[in-house]
Amino acid sequence: MNINGHHFRTIWPDPENKQNICIIDQRQLPHQFVIETLTCLGDSIKAIKDMHVRGAGLIGATAGFGMYLAAINAPDHAVNEKLEQAAILLNMSRPTARNLGWAVARVLTAVKKIDGEAEKKQAAYKTACEIADEDAAFCKQIGLHGLDLIAAISREKKGEPVNILTHCNAGWLAFVDHGSATAPIYAARDAGIAVHVWVDETRPWNQGAKLTAWELQQEGIANTLITDNTGGHLMQNGMVDLVIVGSDRTTRAGDVANKIGTYLKALAAHDNNIPFYVALPSSTFDWELEDGAKIPIEQRSGDEITSISGMNDTTGKIETVRLVAIGTQAVNYSFDVTPARLISGLITERGIVQANKEAIHALFPDKKITDSRITMTTSTEHRHFIRKNSLHLLDYLIIDKDGLQTTYSMGRTLDVSENGLKLETTQKISKGDTLLITVGLENDLVDLRGEVVHTEIVDERYISGIEFQDIPAEGKRIFKKYAEAFRSMNTNNT
Repeated sequence: MNINGHHFRTIWPDPENKQNICIIDQRQLPHQFVIETLTCLGDSIKAIKDMHVRGAGLIGATAGFGMYLAAINAPDHAVNEKLEQAAILLNMSRPTARNLGWAVARVLTAVKKIDGEAEKKQAAYKTACEIADEDAAFCKQIGLHGLDLIAAISREKKGEPVNILTHCNAGWLAFVDHGSATAPIYAARDAGIAVHVWVDETRPWNQGAKLTAWELQQEGIANTLITDNTGGHLMQNGMVDLVIVGSDRTTRAGDVANKIGTYLKALAAHDNNIPFYVALPSSTFDWELEDGAKIPIEQRSGDEITSISGMNDTTGKIETVRLVAIGTQAVNYSFDVTPARLISGLITERGIVQANKEAIHALFPDKKITDSRITMTTSTEHRHFIRKNSLHLLDYLIIDKDGLQTTYSMGRTLDVSENGLKLETTQKISKGDTLLITVGLENDLVDLRGEVVHTEIVDERYISGIEFQDIPAEGKRIFKKYAEAFRSMNTNNT
């Protein structure tokens, strides 16, 4: 990808100091082009969770380099142990994108095969670089395979511009280079085919408006920004020839999780007989999952809906403004699932394949179901970065009977008892579920394992009672401190 005539990847080791990993801080785009340096595991987790980087492929590459940074900062005698802990923390940072867990597992497996601590660290670096290089190479191949679709439409239109609609940002900024959904567009441009792209703004983070439109402008490709709800109208009036979107996780049967709103575009395309394709590298497939309904769907803060950021033309400063009345409740699902039946095909690095289990398996016979379960071993190493000074919001992770992470989210504490608490969530939590909950004040935190002993639904919110199990002495101290502060705050507010 070229920025002002200079080629960039989205992530790369600093050539002068390979213990530093460079990224483009995407929160600053399109107004400022800022390069940020990651020096430790915590930097990598923050970059993923707070969306300095985003997009399936780039999240995976950042996780791979995050494992490398964890390795080089680990004591020589404890590289494996520290990487196991890093794997859990990275997997908790964002739950939906499959590439994240795939990259973490790949580095961890590579390092564990190596003897010698220095050699382990070298293996982590080598594997992280391979993940990034493969991502760029696979996306380039996606472009070449998708080019045939655009070329065929161009021939039918006798050289008139091919109108392509895309959603969110599945471009260079979402991967290491080239992008997935944009790769065929870049390939078509390079082949001399006239293209025009309809760019959904993609609320709430506006990745289409801020990122995709900017990318296409940098590459000199004609594009027009539209509101998220305009696509159906364009399709009804013959103004869209092809829809290409990306994917954050695709099941082995072809169901696709992508940015919220993708499903609605697929429905509109289906109703208007417009081809709807999904572009993805094979690292985005979840080979263990068949039913798209079981993909964990991330929920982010409602603040992303109730406010918006942009540049003040008068001052030149980035400002955030509130869009809604104070006290407005918001729920913010980040992804939805498009069923395979609505998808014309999947554009992969190996070619275009129908979105069904048999066709996908035939194209990828070498891919096997692997065990990606997360084993919870040392409780205090799994804590997430909960909001400081907050006595209401708690991070929680649902763990199924096999130790597999199923949902990471946040809940609101309603009440605290001696050995448990009452938690309000928008995600469904069922009786018998096991939760890993981060509790504490400031930096005095502990992860407590709890069992859901009862649930109820009140105003479409799930209210769950959780009793903690096997609380260690230090955990009892921190939980008691938390409970006292919670009760004190509630007393003062009444």
